[in-house]
Amino acid sequence: MEVALPDTLPELKSFCLQLLASQERPDTSCKDLPKSEDDRANRETATELVPYLEHEKHKILYDKNIATIAYLRARVNMLEIGIKERESFHRKNINEMAKQHSEQIQSILKRSYETERAFQESCTRATEYFDGDADSMLISQLRDLEERCKLAEKLKAIIEKENSDLRADVYKLRGALQEEVLKKLEEKRVSRDEKDESEGLVIFIEIDGSEKRIKGATPDRLIERLLDPLSFDNKYLQAFMLTYPAFMTSRSLMDLIAQKHREFMAIKSKMEDKGYQTPIILRFVNAIKTWLEGYWSDFQDDPTLVADVNSLLETIKDEKLNSIVKSVLTRKLTNEDQSHQLVKSTPPKAILPKQLLKRYSPEGQATQPGTKRREDDIKLNILDLDPLELARQLTLIEAELFVNIKPREFLDMAWMKDNKEVKSPNITKMVHWSNHVVQWIASEILSVKENHKLRAQVFERIISLGHQLEKLNNFNGVREVLAAIESSAIYRLKKTKALIGKKEMKMLEDLLRVASTEHNYKNLRARVHSANPPIIPFPGIYQSDLVFLSTCNKNILDGGLVNFHKFQKEAGYILEFQTYQKTPYNFEVISEIQDLVKNYRVFTEEEAYNHSLLCEPRQG
Repeated sequence: MEVALPDTLPELKSFCLQLLASQERPDTSCKDLPKSEDDRANRETATELVPYLEHEKHKILYDKNIATIAYLRARVNMLEIGIKERESFHRKNINEMAKQHSEQIQSILKRSYETERAFQESCTRATEYFDGDADSMLISQLRDLEERCKLAEKLKAIIEKENSDLRADVYKLRGALQEEVLKKLEEKRVSRDEKDESEGLVIFIEIDGSEKRIKGATPDRLIERLLDPLSFDNKYLQAFMLTYPAFMTSRSLMDLIAQKHREFMAIKSKMEDKGYQTPIILRFVNAIKTWLEGYWSDFQDDPTLVADVNSLLETIKDEKLNSIVKSVLTRKLTNEDQSHQLVKSTPPKAILPKQLLKRYSPEGQATQPGTKRREDDIKLNILDLDPLELARQLTLIEAELFVNIKPREFLDMAWMKDNKEVKSPNITKMVHWSNHVVQWIASEILSVKENHKLRAQVFERIISLGHQLEKLNNFNGVREVLAAIESSAIYRLKKTKALIGKKEMKMLEDLLRVASTEHNYKNLRARVHSANPPIIPFPGIYQSDLVFLSTCNKNILDGGLVNFHKFQKEAGYILEFQTYQKTPYNFEVISEIQDLVKNYRVFTEEEAYNHSLLCEPRQG
């Protein structure tokens, strides 16, 4: 380079920056300068500026990289916008093509029908006017019509194939779009979960080493997960609707659902473009439908909730989804949803004692229509009754009490509280009935004082009753029989037990093994799980599980988060109990046998023990 260096320092800096821009090494350029005496001082100055120039070079490169990155980002955004526009164009184009193909098919079918009709008319005319030699022109026309029919059939087949291919392409495109939507939703959910967890709004735990479940969260985040279109979990929905009264009110739940719905409606148009709308609306509809069907009492306690549901339905334009909720709401409001358990099959023939044979014969029922039976018309004794029929009637009574138990009666150990008659009325009724049955069994045995053999017969009949209850899957009844036999007043009757037959003692041993309390009712749990419905489980098993769960876990975690992991476990026990309420027993009601047990004047515990001492006094 044969150019003299500038005389001034600013010009020299400008010259050096030009050298950097042309990516020439400044020190090399300086060496190539002329060696005159006048330029020696400037050359030395240029050499000293090399570090500064190197720094300026890196700065220029950095600015270039920043500009490149900004350009690439702008380019990516333009590509994304182009992709969305192409997706919208292809979706619109496919709809138009489908409409055109449909119109073409209708037109072809119409022409085919007209051609076939013309052909049939021609054939008819030919048959009517010609009986021998057909006119050559008419035959030509008939052949032409035949060819047209064949051509129409071929064209129809081609159009049907094209339409089928088009439907397949549309299905594939929808699948691809759905996968893309789900992927984007998954990314958003993962990002939101990480943010919420960092802010202390939710706590996750891993199940089976991979699946993440909510351990604790705010009510807002619990409802957000409830309405999440990507992570629909029916168990989560059922557990939430069952247990939410433990940590929030019905009004709070409805307000939060309405708030989430308003947030969705605010971005409705954007969601429609991306295909998000239907899954999200479906979650809203499913949540409200489950709430209405399973817990209508919430809406009866607060009628304003029904108005809120109607307001939400007005904003849902999908008529099919809208009608689902409206039909449930109408049934509930008009009391058309009474869940009467109907049994279509004929019940087994009742095993009646001889005192009741005439009354339940066709002649006896025909001669007493509508007459009121007096309770003291016929006196029955436990020895008059077949153990199987007695077990059937006890099971019918207990099944009615059992199916009336509402799932929320188990929440917060309500059956143990002072207001248990209000919070758990049906559990309380079943407990009272079970206590009555236990006292009735003990009273039946202890009512026979002088005759040891007769008392032993009554004892054997009670054991046979327990055996039949076990065969009917009435495990609550089995526990009642064993509770009576193991009571202090009966347990001490050693002389009476010595007279019991081997067959009955073997039955008793089997019952004791099945309903043993060892290992937290391990055998009884297994027996219940392996039995085929109908079933009456022993409620004490589930109550003991819930007591243990409630005493070992708090409802609210540190930080004010709802311990939903605990509530999901509670719901698991309660919902299992609820599944056994769906299948009814199918036996004929014999009111006289039921009244024998219901109206029996039972001994108190103190009276029972005194009668036990009369039956077998203490030795010595």
